[in-house]
Amino acid sequence: MLRLAVLFLLLSGSLFSTLLFADSVRKSPDFTFELQGGVYEPEDEKWESYYGSKRMLEMSMSFAYRFFSVVDIGTSFSFGQDKGKGVLPLSQLRSGTVSYEIFPVDIFAVLRARFSDRQWIVPYAGGGYTRFFYRQSIDGEGYARGSVDGLHAKAGLQFLLDPLEPESAKNMYSNYGVINSYLVFEGKITKAQAGTPAVKLGGTSYRVGILVEY
Repeated sequence: MLRLAVLFLLLSGSLFSTLLFADSVRKSPDFTFELQGGVYEPEDEKWESYYGSKRMLEMSMSFAYRFFSVVDIGTSFSFGQDKGKGVLPLSQLRSGTVSYEIFPVDIFAVLRARFSDRQWIVPYAGGGYTRFFYRQSIDGEGYARGSVDGLHAKAGLQFLLDPLEPESAKNMYSNYGVINSYLVFEGKITKAQAGTPAVKLGGTSYRVGILVEY
């Protein structure tokens, strides 16, 4: 019985050491890259009457550098588009078919509640500065464009994908240096306005995406 106990402890210790070594060879992440897609809901209450919908499709890409394993500082680039007919929200003029595009550029800081590189669920929150570019085009009448300063805040949850496909995760690390991959759900609020009288350009984003750490 004693021999079995000793053998069990030796095997357990060997396995534990192997697992520790497997984690130790992975360096702590220094960079993140993220792709997201979802919908943008403008803050302007009359938006649906202008464009026939409360929401537009939106895509986003971001890069960040990680400090102290929990703070990311980076930039993101987004694009959204909507089409409709009616009164132009920026000029208040009647028109035919109208296309409206947004290009928010963010500089942000994000705090992630992570206590281990292998943590399965990581909540996060952050915000920062937004330069909000926009363009309105009218069929046969040209377009108007501009940009304004704004602010944004965001929060979300990220879910570690590596345990679902351990072999794929190892290959991604060996071949491309990807340390962790996450499925991300995020909400974001942007505050920006333009024109006289002021028109609210900001709104709320609801997104899902993939985040990878290097």
